[in-house]
Amino acid sequence: MAFVKELKIEDNAAPALATSKIVAQRLGKSLRERYQDFIHRRECKPDQQDYDVKMASRAIAAFSIYNLAGVDDITAGKSVCDSSDDGGIDAICVNHSEKLVVIVQSKFNQSGNGTWNKDDFLNFKDACEKLQLEEYDNFDEILQNMANDIEVGLGSQDYKFLFVMAHTGKRGAAEKILGDMQKWQDELNAATLIPETTPQDELPFQVHLVSAEDLTEWLRAGSHINIDLDDVELEHYGHKNEPYLAFYGQISGDQVLEWWMAHGPRLFAKNIRNLLGSTDVNESIKNTAMTAPEMFWYYNNGITLLVSDIAPHRRNANRGTKRGTFKFYNSSVINGAQTVSTIGQVFKNISDENSDTLSQIKIPVRFIKVADMENAEVATAITKANNHQNRVLGRDFASQHSEQLRIAKELAVENYQYQLLRTAGQKGESDQNIIDLDESLDALACLTMKASIVATLKAQRGRFFENLDGTLYRTVFNPNVSGIKVVNAVSHFRTIEGLIAKLLDQTDRNTHRKRHLIITHANRVITALLLNKVSKINKLSELTAPNDLDLQKNLLIIANNIDEYIEKKYPNAYPARFFSNVEKVDEILRELSDTLQD
Repeated sequence: MAFVKELKIEDNAAPALATSKIVAQRLGKSLRERYQDFIHRRECKPDQQDYDVKMASRAIAAFSIYNLAGVDDITAGKSVCDSSDDGGIDAICVNHSEKLVVIVQSKFNQSGNGTWNKDDFLNFKDACEKLQLEEYDNFDEILQNMANDIEVGLGSQDYKFLFVMAHTGKRGAAEKILGDMQKWQDELNAATLIPETTPQDELPFQVHLVSAEDLTEWLRAGSHINIDLDDVELEHYGHKNEPYLAFYGQISGDQVLEWWMAHGPRLFAKNIRNLLGSTDVNESIKNTAMTAPEMFWYYNNGITLLVSDIAPHRRNANRGTKRGTFKFYNSSVINGAQTVSTIGQVFKNISDENSDTLSQIKIPVRFIKVADMENAEVATAITKANNHQNRVLGRDFASQHSEQLRIAKELAVENYQYQLLRTAGQKGESDQNIIDLDESLDALACLTMKASIVATLKAQRGRFFENLDGTLYRTVFNPNVSGIKVVNAVSHFRTIEGLIAKLLDQTDRNTHRKRHLIITHANRVITALLLNKVSKINKLSELTAPNDLDLQKNLLIIANNIDEYIEKKYPNAYPARFFSNVEKVDEILRELSDTLQD
């Protein structure tokens, strides 16, 4: 990708190639023909004199969305919002599966030797800043209709935002403009409090300058290349004929490594998600592969691939089903991407010492024949089913932990039911004497008044249940937590949550947008202060009803103080990340704790 921080002054200073004009024009024509049927034609009718130029510009935006947002051509085309009222944004796409928001400004530079000027950059920067402030009235109706999706990205610390300027001109930009663009990216990420050592492709805010060189490279590389897996050896295999032909068995780790080395992430082109990066699951796969390869088959869920055709080797007939050789056409891994990529990355620089380990790894595998053109719906259904199954979470194991069982017994004494197992239902007004494990975690974590606990609760609550003997879990759930403390903490927590929701409803998002965001993301900090400094739950030895008026009064004090503090010290802070940062949460807890009387 054309990361702005990786571009150099020399990139733009070099003269344009002699073929730059013809390349630009061919790009415009090719992309226009590819996308014009999917792009709106407001202010751009085929009989207009400038139709080709306008539609080519829009097609460049669509192609950028296709490559950077990881969507199909139709979705990319429908993401184009270019018009006289576009406010400086020509296309936008929110990919919730990949947690990406891609915003594009595009230009069809017919000469092929053009570059971006200062006004181009400032207009785009201004548009992106207005988008971050959710000022949707400044933009085209297509973008306005995506407001809910955009707000999901803005409200989450997990989404990446790619700000893209794409054209058919030269690579890079003039020195001053390039410097300003790079500075803009630095400022955006500094406001999120992300470490400076974060790799470019992991930054939450990225600025990209896409040139004719990048566009042609994308066209050359393609994204949906047919992958045929030849000479695949299946051990102890079998097959199923109806309703769709499928072969199943096990394969060795060295074959998976060969797939990865030959094809890399292209193996997952038809999956509904790509690689997940570094996760606990990946670490578990890696650990098993390296330390207990003989157990890999027992621990791993296996790999599922969709293929368009299957060709068994003719020698299979004489070898039984203990081992067979096959060729699988147009293959795509739809489940098991983490297994494939982890093995590939762990063993890519394999040594003689590791070769024996790799050969011991056996993985369950399925190859399902579903021709895309004939059974697209079936292929989609299989893919979704293989990726949307219920997961067993650490929280589920906690339901049988000794501390939780003890709390359940103590709550029963107080005529409360402790809901330990996960449920999809919502409690009604008549179920106020039911307390679930998640509510207990929320209330008790806030009650600790520890910045590390409160920040983790906000950003990575699942970590509390990763290790039931670990510090995070034991800080919240320990022998000192009585049933009375749980009831008091949860009842006050519920009241505080309701008061925060009421305050948000009373805060106009259009006129007080930043305050609304601060209250939304400071909810755990606010709750910690109210539980400790106002309600004083830790000192209570009897069941005590919340004092709504007292809590409401202090809630307003805290909300105003947080608002003023951030405006004074961190005016460019990004609330979703600010209140997930341990250092900042500790700072603001200490600062505001002094404003409330014990």
